[in-house]
Amino acid sequence: MESLQIRGIGEAIRSVRKSRGLRLEDVADDQISTATISNIERGVGHVNTSKVYYLLEKMGLSMDQIPSILMEQEEAFKELEFNLTAIEAVIAMKKSREALAELENIDLEESHPYAARVEYLKGKAFQFMNNWKRAERCFTSAIRLCNQNDDKENIEAASFSEYGVCCYFQNELEKALEFTNSGLAVFQEEGGRKYVKFVLLRNKVVYLERLGRALEGLNVLQDVWGKMDQIKDIETVLTFYTTRADLLRKTGMYDEAIQYAKEGLGLARINKHYKCMFDLWTILGTLYTSKKQWSKAERCFNTALTARHLLDSEKALTDIYVWLGILSVQQNKWEEAKSFLEQGIANAEKHNDAPKLIYALRVMGDFWKEQDEKQEAIPYYERALQVAKQFHYKKAENRLYYRLSQCYEERNRKEFEQSLLNMYETQLELKNGESDLFEEQ
Repeated sequence: MESLQIRGIGEAIRSVRKSRGLRLEDVADDQISTATISNIERGVGHVNTSKVYYLLEKMGLSMDQIPSILMEQEEAFKELEFNLTAIEAVIAMKKSREALAELENIDLEESHPYAARVEYLKGKAFQFMNNWKRAERCFTSAIRLCNQNDDKENIEAASFSEYGVCCYFQNELEKALEFTNSGLAVFQEEGGRKYVKFVLLRNKVVYLERLGRALEGLNVLQDVWGKMDQIKDIETVLTFYTTRADLLRKTGMYDEAIQYAKEGLGLARINKHYKCMFDLWTILGTLYTSKKQWSKAERCFNTALTARHLLDSEKALTDIYVWLGILSVQQNKWEEAKSFLEQGIANAEKHNDAPKLIYALRVMGDFWKEQDEKQEAIPYYERALQVAKQFHYKKAENRLYYRLSQCYEERNRKEFEQSLLNMYETQLELKNGESDLFEEQ
């Protein structure tokens, strides 16, 4: 008996057994064990043929009935697939509770081809509700089920991707990057949901940017840029433009960054993608601030703010407040700068955005240090350092220890030396034992 035939018989037997409400234990006897029945149902090729015929007879089935049973099962699969597609659309339309209610009523065995997809969709629903831990448990379950069954739709890669998103929103950036890399490792080029690969790459670039690893992010972007015409999701395309412009700014390539920001703005405007328009106008403002073109920078920030009412969340406002503060400092508008920076800190706190909170606090410390009010700067640096330590942001720690050493240099010799020692230790942790031999100039 060929393995393909055994698989079909096994699927038919499982379908009939489940329709009768029987467990494996209910069917097993002295002649056939639960393990053998399970192997037959899963189409394991090395099962003794006599056991297959015995099980068919015990279930009251003949070989002639198998095709019609399989056809009925195929129709049931198509119906379930259609319903799951509709539920996924409901989740995308932010009706997570309604979707969860439907998903909870779908009772599938772990070996069912759609079991992993159900868990994945549950995770997506909980994710939209900001219930990160429940979402993570569902994605973990989906990944486990994909390892047990054939995964032709890249549900495993998608689950790793969304698990990374959950970590990102909980400020666990290293874990977010780790899960994203796992998703890329298991992605099947010949499988379904081909967009998932580009979502994973998009997220990887964002996480690298947040972790301060600009050159690594640019390398990923360079690899993906020639494949942009394959990306159907406009948000993914625009995020690549946004992140590329921001990473180029961080490496001092302002003119090239401006070019990408403007190209992205054109696409965002055509596609009426207001969130990305807001982000790109903000980045363009940061670029003109860096080039000391104050009026252009201010115009960019004000243009971005006109889209404020169109944003799903005000989380993104932190950047614009901080940069308006930086712009005001550059023009010696100290009171305006202080007000903007305070708004940036408050906004980052409100939205539990640890990387942006560290940045806003650091800039506020710089604001006071710039005025030679180093004693005023210290509490902001120390508070930022506390958050950086909590989430293991070593690059941020290193920068903050350096600033604290500047503040303590003429005031507290002991604290000055301790800050330098801490800066040295975090630098060693960042290098993680790497040799200096090939370090560039």
